[in-house]
Amino acid sequence: MATPAEQIAKRNFFQRRRVFRRVSKQLRIGLRWLRCGGRLFMRHLWVLGGMGFSAAVLINVLTLIPLLGNVMIALLAPILLGSTYLTIDRVARQKMALPASLRLAALKRSPQELVGVVRSQSHLMSILVFCVYSMAVALAIGVTAQLVGGSAWVSRWTSLDFLTLTGMLGTAGIVLVLYLLLAMSLIYALALSVLRNEALMPAVIQSLKLSARYPLAVLLLFGLFITPFLLGSLLSPVSMLAAYLVWIVGGGLVLPIVAASFYCSYRTLFAAEEAAATA
Repeated sequence: MATPAEQIAKRNFFQRRRVFRRVSKQLRIGLRWLRCGGRLFMRHLWVLGGMGFSAAVLINVLTLIPLLGNVMIALLAPILLGSTYLTIDRVARQKMALPASLRLAALKRSPQELVGVVRSQSHLMSILVFCVYSMAVALAIGVTAQLVGGSAWVSRWTSLDFLTLTGMLGTAGIVLVLYLLLAMSLIYALALSVLRNEALMPAVIQSLKLSARYPLAVLLLFGLFITPFLLGSLLSPVSMLAAYLVWIVGGGLVLPIVAASFYCSYRTLFAAEEAAATA
């Protein structure tokens, strides 16, 4: 008969194994979405790549605006992501790759695709509501960070003392989590809005629920999304030119792949429901 200590050790072992299996399953799901998004991106490289580089340039320009840059990015994010979903949904239904004779035309048209959702009368009002929602939340996050951090929040952190720097890092961590929650509320809500005409609040609630159901899979894609921006930030003290190249080239590649991966996840998660609805 096992001793109490052995029973506790055995129970802890099985608990750790269950946790490992759940983590492993979530990561496999995220990698499956990423592979699907990568295939979509490679199949429609010219239009999606052009959209990605255009979005990366726009985001980098907006970050140069003091104080209001992040708010403006949040204002435009629903337009960019919603338009990307519409484009991906259209090209994903094309079983063949784009012919070579049409690739240059698709590349030239790609910046216009980034605002395609606002040119659609059926989506215009709903996407404007999403823009106001995203901007309001981002503004609230920025104001809260400014109130908590004070003048140190907008100062050069390399000049701060250790205690103040620790506080700023903690504040930055909280801000990152809040922006992550904002993103989680939008990734599926925009797909539901532009592809299924769902209203704002039901779509946002459903998006948060789905993100909470697959947190590690979603975080895996978000981790890929912020990687070029983190690498560029690390390079910026050494060479701003190298930093901008990483931000634009890396962002131009990563943004459409991540968007296509989230589109794949949306189609996967809602496939059964849509099949039942059309049956």
